[in-house]
Amino acid sequence: MAVGEWHKVTETDVPGDGRVRSVVVDGRSIAMTRCGPTVGALENRCPHQGGPLGEGSIEKGLQRCPWHGYDYDPLSGKPPEGFSDAVTTYPVEERADGVYVQLPQPVAHVRTVGDVLVETLVAYGISQVFGMVGHSDLGVAEALRRAEERGDLTYIGIHHEGAAAFAASAYGKLTGRPAACFTIAGPGSTNLLTGLCDAKLDQSPVVAISGQVPSKVLGRGAFQDVDLSAVFSDVAVSTTTVHAGSDHAELAAVAVKHAIDRRGVAHLVLPDEMQVIASDAPAGRPDGRLSDHRVRPDISALRRAAELVTGARRPVIIVGHGARGAQREVTAPAERLNAPVLTTFKAKGLIPDTHPLGGGVLGRSGTPVASWLMNEADLLIVIGVSFANHTGIAPYRSTVQIDDDHAAIGRFDAVTAAVLGDAAMTVEELADAVGSPETEDQRTDVAARWAIWRAEKARRVVDDRGRGVSAAAVFDALGRHLPADAVVTVDVGNHAYSLGRYWESAGQRTVRHRRPRNAVRGTRRRTALTAMQSHPSCLWRSPHHD
Repeated sequence: MAVGEWHKVTETDVPGDGRVRSVVVDGRSIAMTRCGPTVGALENRCPHQGGPLGEGSIEKGLQRCPWHGYDYDPLSGKPPEGFSDAVTTYPVEERADGVYVQLPQPVAHVRTVGDVLVETLVAYGISQVFGMVGHSDLGVAEALRRAEERGDLTYIGIHHEGAAAFAASAYGKLTGRPAACFTIAGPGSTNLLTGLCDAKLDQSPVVAISGQVPSKVLGRGAFQDVDLSAVFSDVAVSTTTVHAGSDHAELAAVAVKHAIDRRGVAHLVLPDEMQVIASDAPAGRPDGRLSDHRVRPDISALRRAAELVTGARRPVIIVGHGARGAQREVTAPAERLNAPVLTTFKAKGLIPDTHPLGGGVLGRSGTPVASWLMNEADLLIVIGVSFANHTGIAPYRSTVQIDDDHAAIGRFDAVTAAVLGDAAMTVEELADAVGSPETEDQRTDVAARWAIWRAEKARRVVDDRGRGVSAAAVFDALGRHLPADAVVTVDVGNHAYSLGRYWESAGQRTVRHRRPRNAVRGTRRRTALTAMQSHPSCLWRSPHHD
């Protein structure tokens, strides 16, 4: 018989005659029954498949498991004659002030594989986890809960798994650091795919964690038995199933390393039973495992680029998402060269449209200001841009391309000079090599083109063609009322084109683009946005997606 402390059961949780109910007492789940005048309490777990006995029924005086119909005595927990697999029972007393159940002292926590995995993720800098808890990920969920209680991470619950993937992808774009998304087996995991595709295309570092059915039924067509590594193979740079005999800390460490080094999604699959196996293995540590991703430019390539810039009279700088960490380094030489700075749609706000050299967005989502300035240029200095057709960078202009990925150099058209290197470092060294050449001051042109475009926008704001509120009016209102440090998140579609065209970034306003579809941010303690804003450091930048 169990011994321990007595705990009062909430009055509304006590079942009526002939009923059974799942009841949480002192944080533990029990199956409480009433048969005539007697109340019984069993451990709320069938010893066969772990079914919740409190969700079953009382039939012919026996407690029936809801999963496979096995019967137990609701008061003693004994099975029918001839069987020996009884259920743990707890003493119950009905007192004047209510029903009490005696529960044993909680068993001291034994460190598990789930703890090893979570501790390793934390050691590698993962501090935000967006997820959904369910039957096949409970072991890791408990490890996450313990880590949050220690203050090691923040868990943010969501209403749909897709939201977790989108939030983790957005976190990577905002900070350059990986976050984790976390969910159950089967369709719970496949719901992550759209958000993870977003991370793949934008090279955002994400660690995706999937619960999985128990290993003994894996591959046998069990409920929610899906080959998740096969399903995730297209969106993930790596996908690994962690087994009981695996080096758990190492697999978690390698997953984070892949997410950071390969700028993408690393996927871990965790079968149900292995998450709670006891383990005294140390957590993985990042010491000596991660390198500085900044690439210093080649001197000869830098010299060739400097010659082109020195010889230009009307240079124009075009910056993409890959230059987000180089705002200061870009602005200073732009002012020295009197060069307008145009942005891709994804880099909108990197240089405020209110800056005397800010030319706005270039391309399909852009403004006539930017396209005019590009067409009047004699040299394009393109930094961290993918050259996608959405942006429409003129291939017929002399071009200096700066990027830190070999594959991005000359991806679609040949460039005049290419410099492989980190955006901030390369621009700074190029500016030093160039000095202060004689160039035309294009500020007057920038101001004139903005005056023309703003006058046209003002006319469109007041146009009333009987078709509702125009896009120009919507973004005019947003421009007047949004705070200077606003972060605007936008989906794809016509509204995105209108935002790039009509809304002017000012101060520190920035835009974050999500590719396929919206996802609702869940909250727990802090919103996902607040969590992102509190970690502004950038460990990598994606230089080749606009």
